[in-house]
Amino acid sequence: MTERYVYCNGRANEAASALGGNKQLSAENAMKPQSVTNRHMNWLIHGLYTRKHFEQCKKLIDRQLAICYDKQYLYYMKGLILREENSPTEAVHCFQQAIALNGKEPENYKELAKTLYSMGKFRNALEVFLKAETLLERPDHEIYHHIGELYYKNFGQPKAGVGEAKEYLKQAITCGKHVESYKILAEIYIEEGDSIKAIEMIENCLQITQDDVSLMTQIGILYLKINEYQRAFEKLLDATATDSKHTNALLALGSILQSKNDIDGALNKYKRIPNLPEESSEVWSNIGLCFFKKQKFIAAISCLKKAVWVSPLNFNALYNLGLVFVTAQQYVSAFQTLAAAISLRPEHAECYMLLGTCLRHLNDPGNAYLSLEKSTMLPDAVKNPLIYLNFALYCYEVGKSDQSVLYLSNFLEMTQHITVHREYLKMADRLNGALAVVAGGQIHTAPVPEPGHTGGLDRPHTDRTQEETVVNMTGDATVPVRPEDTIEDEAGDGSDGDLP
Repeated sequence: MTERYVYCNGRANEAASALGGNKQLSAENAMKPQSVTNRHMNWLIHGLYTRKHFEQCKKLIDRQLAICYDKQYLYYMKGLILREENSPTEAVHCFQQAIALNGKEPENYKELAKTLYSMGKFRNALEVFLKAETLLERPDHEIYHHIGELYYKNFGQPKAGVGEAKEYLKQAITCGKHVESYKILAEIYIEEGDSIKAIEMIENCLQITQDDVSLMTQIGILYLKINEYQRAFEKLLDATATDSKHTNALLALGSILQSKNDIDGALNKYKRIPNLPEESSEVWSNIGLCFFKKQKFIAAISCLKKAVWVSPLNFNALYNLGLVFVTAQQYVSAFQTLAAAISLRPEHAECYMLLGTCLRHLNDPGNAYLSLEKSTMLPDAVKNPLIYLNFALYCYEVGKSDQSVLYLSNFLEMTQHITVHREYLKMADRLNGALAVVAGGQIHTAPVPEPGHTGGLDRPHTDRTQEETVVNMTGDATVPVRPEDTIEDEAGDGSDGDLP
C-alpha cells in the first residue's frame, strides 16, 4: 500500500490511498483535503494579520481564494487589511462579498459600517450598524457605541436624537468600561446642564485613563460650576502636575485664584501659559481684570484691548474694557465699547447701566435717563440691586423723587436676599434721608450693618464674580466696586475669571 501526504503549514495530512488499482477520487473526496487545508490557513492568515505582515497575508488570501470554497472569512480578512492600508473603497467591496456569502454574520456588517464611517458616509454607516444590531446574539460595545454616536451627531431618522443616543451609549458602557462612550455621554449631560452626571461619566473615564490632562481640566471646570471649589482646585492641580503648560488648566486655576482675590497668584498662573500672545482673548481679559483690581488702569486697558483685538466678538472682553474705561473716566471710549457690547447682547442690564453713566457724564441727560431706565426693565436687573440704586440716585438728581422712592425701595428689598457692601447701604440711607426731606416722610430702610459685615444673606463665592459700578449722589466719578466689596452675582458675564 502506497500512502500519500498533503503538507500544509508544516503539518502532514493523510490523503486518500490507492488500494489495489487505479481508482479516481470522487469530487466530494477531492474537496475534503482543500477544506482542511483552508481551515489550517485561517489561523496563519490571522497570525500574519495581527503581526501586520500585510503583504504576505494578502498573497496567502489570494492563493486561498483560488482554491477554496469557504471564502467568507478570506474576504473579511482582506477587507480589514485594505482598510488598514487606507484603501476603504476596495475594503467595502470585500466586506460586501463577505456579506453576500454569509448574510447572517454581524461582524461582516460591523466592519463594513466602520469602513463607511471612516469614509465619512455616516448615514450609510448608521444603516449598516442598525442591521448588524438586529443580527447580534450577544451584546457588542462597538455597535452600540457607534449607533449612539451617530444618533448624537444627528445622522439618524428625524425621530431619533439625543434620547436614543443616550440609551445606546448606556448599553455600550454596560458591556465594559470604554472611554469614548463615557466621553460622549459626558458631553450630552453637559449640554443638558446636568453637571453631576457629567462628572460621574468623566470620573469613570479617569479610572481608565488616569493621566488624561484634558479630562482632569474638564472635570475641574465642572466642579467649579457646582461650587465644589476644593475638588475643582485639586483636579486642576493634578492636571498641571501632569502637564505644567496645559493652557486650559492654567486658565481655570487662575480664574479660581482671581475669584478669591489672589491677584498675584492668578497672574503667576497666566504667565505660565505657553505662547501667551497667541492665546485666546479670555486670557488677556482675565489679565486685564487682574491689573484693574490692582488699580493699574493703563495696563488693564492695554490687556483688554488685546483681548478685543484677538476676538472682536468676545462680549466679556468688551464689557470689561467698557467698565475700566468708565472707572478711568474715559467716557467717550467707554461709550463706544459698551455700544459694541450691547450690539452683541441687547438684553444685558449692566451694559445699559454703564452706558447711562457714560451719557450722564457726556452731558446727555435724556439718553442717560432712558438707558438707566431700560437697565431696570431687563430680566437681568433682578440679579443686581445696584442697577436699581443707580437709577434711584439719578432720578433724585434730575428731580424725579417719586421714581427715586420706588427704585430705592426695590433696592432695599433686594438687599435682604443679596449681599451688598455696607458702603452702598450707607449711600441708600443718605438717599433715603434726602428723599424724606423732599417728601416729608421716610422710607423704611434696612439697618446699616456693623463694620466688617454686609447686608443681606451670605451666599457662597462663585467663579464668575463681576465688577460692578454705582453712580454716587454728588455727581462725582463712577465708583467701582472693589473685589472685597462685590455683590455676589452669579449671572455676571464680564467675569474676573473667564473659564475656557
